[in-house]
Amino acid sequence: MDKDSQKMQLIVEYCNTKNKFIDKKSITALEQEEDWKSIIGQVSEPMISFEIINNILLKKDSKLGNVKEEIIIKKKSFNASAKEMEANFRIMDELDVTNNSCSEGTLKNFLNYFNDKYSFLNSLIAKRIGFNPKTFDKLKGLSKYEEVDLIGMVNKKWISKKGNITIELDSPEGRCIAIVSKDDAELTRESNKVLIDDVIGLKVKKFVEEVVIIQSFLWPDLMLKTPKKIEKDVSIMLLSDLHTGSKLFMEKEFGKFLSWINGNTTSQKEAERLGKIKYIVVAGDNVDGIGIYPDQINELAIKDIYKQYDKFTELIKQIPEYIEVFICPGQHDAVRRADPQPAIPKEYVKELSELNNFHFIGSPGWVDIEGFKSLVYHGASHHDMYAAMHSLDPKKPEQAMIELLRRRDISTGFGLKQPYVPEKKDFMVIREEPDFYFAGDMHHKGYAQYRGCMCMNSGCWQLRTDFQIKEGHTPTPGITLDINLKTKKITENIFYKGD
Repeated sequence: MDKDSQKMQLIVEYCNTKNKFIDKKSITALEQEEDWKSIIGQVSEPMISFEIINNILLKKDSKLGNVKEEIIIKKKSFNASAKEMEANFRIMDELDVTNNSCSEGTLKNFLNYFNDKYSFLNSLIAKRIGFNPKTFDKLKGLSKYEEVDLIGMVNKKWISKKGNITIELDSPEGRCIAIVSKDDAELTRESNKVLIDDVIGLKVKKFVEEVVIIQSFLWPDLMLKTPKKIEKDVSIMLLSDLHTGSKLFMEKEFGKFLSWINGNTTSQKEAERLGKIKYIVVAGDNVDGIGIYPDQINELAIKDIYKQYDKFTELIKQIPEYIEVFICPGQHDAVRRADPQPAIPKEYVKELSELNNFHFIGSPGWVDIEGFKSLVYHGASHHDMYAAMHSLDPKKPEQAMIELLRRRDISTGFGLKQPYVPEKKDFMVIREEPDFYFAGDMHHKGYAQYRGCMCMNSGCWQLRTDFQIKEGHTPTPGITLDINLKTKKITENIFYKGD
């Protein structure tokens, strides 16, 4: 080994002991310096870039070589058990709009969209034990106050002059008006959860002609089941909302995460736990985008969408190659804003798309991981849920996720704030019963078990924005969640110590 190679190795090994990444351009510059250890000691960030080294060296009037930058990932001696495991997953393309979009925006597309939604959700409710629905046209033959079961799609909802909640329901066989008595407090609370375009079941009493009085509600819902476990000791990690390119992107903290996921921890117990992570789900808003909201350009550190994705690629590719990474888009990514969103085009993530362990899916997207059906959705429709249901708390994103599971539909009313594309097949209805529901968007971590499905939202990697300050929303940045599939234990991993 020549002298230059020896010094390069010494620099890399020294960085290893300090739990730091270093790129090749920085190494080349430091090789020319006698006090290179002192220079490294001046770097507080976990990732040593040439820009940082350059600034330090310029102050001491050093000469720098003109070399091409190449990222070198520092890895400690780390024996991850997941590295020896064979990956077991299947991307469920049949439930993903990517490469399956055929909407032209015609009236026929809209009819197909609503008919498909109604048909699927109707079939779920109609199969419920003790529920025997009749079509709306059969109401005419019933006596006053005769009991009957109905299924319909909510078309309108209002409070009558007498103070009763009134719901107009639509179906292929006609329409009817359903009334909730203002004196029934429990039914009133339940009716407050009913949103436009919901498909619901009702047990009612006929009042007059096409008017009925509601006795109880029935949702499409998930079947009640015991949470699934497996014997394989392996984990899934969730992260979301990097917003790479924003001035508020937490690159330093994300660097700590990258160092950690590569095995850099002083705790043997923690090393064993993170060594079981075989899968990572990234739930959207990978970059901050361009022109997403007024005056965004003033809040961008990187003002070119391709360069934002270059930075995202530079960082995310440092995840160990034995980990399978599934990435869906969000509203800030370079795809259409309307749901369902197709996967991020390869032209933006060319290098990542050529790596075998990175997989790009739509939002919503579905992946069968170790036999667990996993729904991945960034979460744009959650905002409409909070606007429509004031009982929900944005600091508890799992609440909105559970409400969408009850509906078996992650869209929340056509024509509200979040736009939807009228595809021939409604990709927003939850056609399978998920074991996991992974989401982002709300910038706040939260998780809960619902009828055997684990709902998880990990937070974000962006500091509090002006918009969030105006809204009074406090995010929980710098947090990842991982869940062990054998024990179903969830662990919060915190990389930010700020407020």
